[in-house]
Amino acid sequence: MGCAGSTASSGTGSANQGKGNGMAGFQDVVSTEWLAEKFNDGSVSDVRILDVSWHLPQAGRDAAAEYEKQHIKGALFLDMNKCRDTSSDLEMMLPSADVFAEHVGKLGVTNNTHVILYDNNEKLGLFSAPRAWYMFHVFGHEKVSILNGGLPKWLAADGSTTDDVCDVEPVTYSPIFNDNLVKDKGDVDKNISENNFTLVDARPPGRFKGEDSEPVPDIKSGHIKGSINIPFVKTLDTDAKLLKDVKQLKAVFSDADIDITKPVVVMCGTGLTASFLALAAHHSSQIDLPIYDGAWMEWFLKGDADTMENVPE
Repeated sequence: MGCAGSTASSGTGSANQGKGNGMAGFQDVVSTEWLAEKFNDGSVSDVRILDVSWHLPQAGRDAAAEYEKQHIKGALFLDMNKCRDTSSDLEMMLPSADVFAEHVGKLGVTNNTHVILYDNNEKLGLFSAPRAWYMFHVFGHEKVSILNGGLPKWLAADGSTTDDVCDVEPVTYSPIFNDNLVKDKGDVDKNISENNFTLVDARPPGRFKGEDSEPVPDIKSGHIKGSINIPFVKTLDTDAKLLKDVKQLKAVFSDADIDITKPVVVMCGTGLTASFLALAAHHSSQIDLPIYDGAWMEWFLKGDADTMENVPE
C-alpha cells in the first residue's frame, strides 16, 4: 500500500499555527486533531509519519514488533536502536551524518519532507519522540513535528491504525550537521573551570542526588559538579500525558532560575530525556539548547572523580 508522504513531500499545508515554530510555518508540536484533519481532507500525503518508539531494555518490549502489530495508518518505523552510533559503548550516541541519511532516505524522507514523529509510551505519551526530533534538527531538518500525546492519544481519539506496512521509494537525503547543537566531554570538562555555560541535567531528582539507581547497569547515580537539575517530566502534563503549553514550558526554566537566553547545555543519563528540555526551549522560545551527547553515562565512565558529586559508595 502507499503511505503518508508518498505523493508529496514539499511540506505544503503544514502546521503554520502561531508560536513555537521550528521554522517559519512548522510547529515543533502538532495535535492529534491536526493530524486527523490531514487524513480527513486528504492532505496527509503532504507529510511523512514516523513511529520512533524506543523502550528501555529492562522494559522487555520490542518497538519494531509493536509497530508491525499496530501503527498509525501510513506510518513507517524509524528504528532508534539502529539509527545511532552502534560502534559506541555508550547507549544513545548520535549516528554519523551518513548513517542518519541512509535511515531516513530509506523511509522516503527528503530534505523538504514535513516529518511527523510519534511514539507509543502509555505512561507519558512522549518518551523517544523528542530524541528523534533533536536528531533531525542536528542533521539540518527543521521541518519536523512531534504528535503530542503520541499513539496513546491517537488511540483515545479513535484515530485510524493498521498493521499494514506501506511501500515507499528510497530517496537521497543530504544532511547538514549542526555542530552548535552538540557538546562533547571536552566541552564539559572545559566548562568546569571556565564556566562558559550552565549545565542542566534532566534526570529525575533521585538519580541526580545519588539516592536512586541508574537504569544502565554498572553506572552509579550522582551528577557533574556545578550542574543544575530540571527533571524532564516537568515539561509534561502528566495527567493529560501531553507536552505542556508554551507559557508553562517557559516557566519550567524560569522557576529553576535558568535564563535560556544565556548559554545553557542540557544533558541526562544517556542522551534521551535531555531532548525534552531542548524541545521545551525551542517550542516555547525558539532557542536552541545543545545537548551533551555522551551524557552522565560517559561522564561516570570517563570523567575525573573530583568532578562528580553525590555518587554513592
